[in-house]
Amino acid sequence: MRGESGAKRALDGAKRLWQKSGVRWALGYAFILLCGAALVYYWRLEYGFAYFSPGTATLLVCAFFSAMYLAVFLCAHFVRQRLAVKTAVLIFCAGACFAAANPPLQAPDETMHFVRSYALGMGDFTFDQNKDYPADVDALAAAFPGFYNQELIAPGTASMTDGFERYRAILDGEEAAAPNASTVTQQFFYYLPQAAGIAAGRLFGADALACLYLARAANLAFYALLCGAAVRLARRYLPVLIALMASPIALFIAASCSPDAMFLGASWVFLGVCLSGALTQKRAAALAACFAAMFYIKFTAVGMLPLLALLAPEKQGLAKEEAKRARKKLLAAALACAAAAFVLYEALSAYTALASNYGRVPYADTGVDPAAQLAFILQNPVRYAAVFVYSLYRDKANLFSAGSFGWMDMSVPFVNYFTPMVWLFAAGLCAWEAAQEKLRNIWLMGVCAALLYATTYTGMYLTSTPVTLPEINGVQTRYLLGAFFCVFAAAAALLGRTMALQDAQRAKAQKTPPAWRMLHISYCYAALSAILLFQSYYLGP
Repeated sequence: MRGESGAKRALDGAKRLWQKSGVRWALGYAFILLCGAALVYYWRLEYGFAYFSPGTATLLVCAFFSAMYLAVFLCAHFVRQRLAVKTAVLIFCAGACFAAANPPLQAPDETMHFVRSYALGMGDFTFDQNKDYPADVDALAAAFPGFYNQELIAPGTASMTDGFERYRAILDGEEAAAPNASTVTQQFFYYLPQAAGIAAGRLFGADALACLYLARAANLAFYALLCGAAVRLARRYLPVLIALMASPIALFIAASCSPDAMFLGASWVFLGVCLSGALTQKRAAALAACFAAMFYIKFTAVGMLPLLALLAPEKQGLAKEEAKRARKKLLAAALACAAAAFVLYEALSAYTALASNYGRVPYADTGVDPAAQLAFILQNPVRYAAVFVYSLYRDKANLFSAGSFGWMDMSVPFVNYFTPMVWLFAAGLCAWEAAQEKLRNIWLMGVCAALLYATTYTGMYLTSTPVTLPEINGVQTRYLLGAFFCVFAAAAALLGRTMALQDAQRAKAQKTPPAWRMLHISYCYAALSAILLFQSYYLGP
């Protein structure tokens, strides 16, 4: 009996100790350091260390893990009840991992985006195809060409670190001068955040390589702020929204020199307003601004416009006049979105025509003619439908391509196959609240997902696929994140309905709400994915 009572006292003491937050944080930190040491040991066995000793590598990795853990600790203690702020901070921290893991100019079309942003950072808002960029910009573009992994690393011709050495060799005059950098993009609107980072770097004398990383950081910070705003606005499906905005592919592109950081950030804010439950004048203005930005960057944004119907109030309990006013407000918001998109597009197109000397820029593939291909679709709708369905089947609806980084030439299988599982888990976390979703809204999200798939694939057929091909080229997972939200939000509602969760009674409220739990899981998953990307680029697959 004494032994039993002693064991019980020890167990009670352990429980009391575990209830102290300081003990839990200390044990968590010890576990994080253990993970860092284990990771270094694994790398040492598999690849060895060419530039660091094992001890130095362990210190560096543990310092990185400590910084990530510190970000979570500070968020937990200083923004306890502010999910939007915590989301913005953790998305920036997780995205910074991708900014570091992704080598220079290895995001899709990052070279031309960076070169245009650099011109803007110099204060040049014209579009001169003969512009002479500084020597360090030329050297950076020459040292890190597109498809670096596929053309140089995969065949064993060079390693990623060779690019940094070549960049310095060109600047020091040890190699021939690099060819002049150039870009065909003639826009400024969606480059403003990253151009601000470059301008700040130039102000302090940073070279092109440092300016690239500053541009990425500025782009990421802008994206993180928009994500925080979306979380603050949304009132339902928060776990799915957080899982998608913090997904590895979204953070990878947001932490690069890419206009998609603005496109995705504006998409999340647009969704946040649609999920806010009420339409006010400020929210209507936010909808119009976001839709205009989205449409100007990618025409596929039209597929998200029907989601405004999520703001429609319940018909039951509304007087006839109130229902009529609600419909008018929604119609006015939709018209405002369309008008804002039209005005922004026409104004910026007119500016480009005045400030550019490029003339007509041909498509990368000489067999592409959008007008002729659109006519072909209209004349042969059955054939195009077959091409569309086959391409969707070939790509597995892009659900298992979220780990295709670089210029789609760097694939991380773990991320490819686990990302949909993370999204499905987020849908499960939403199931209890989504069980009450109206059937009309479930159908609406299904229709929007279909529209986004159709407009994305058709757009790539018109601009990136020769008409003679029986398949559609160039579709990337990041183009379809809005469609994935609709798919997994609808899945959450269906899960809730089929599992009869609407009748379940909870004994007590969860200590950690689903949205907070999903944020922590997404943060850890994104950091792990960034580590795997770093390993693939710098150490080998």
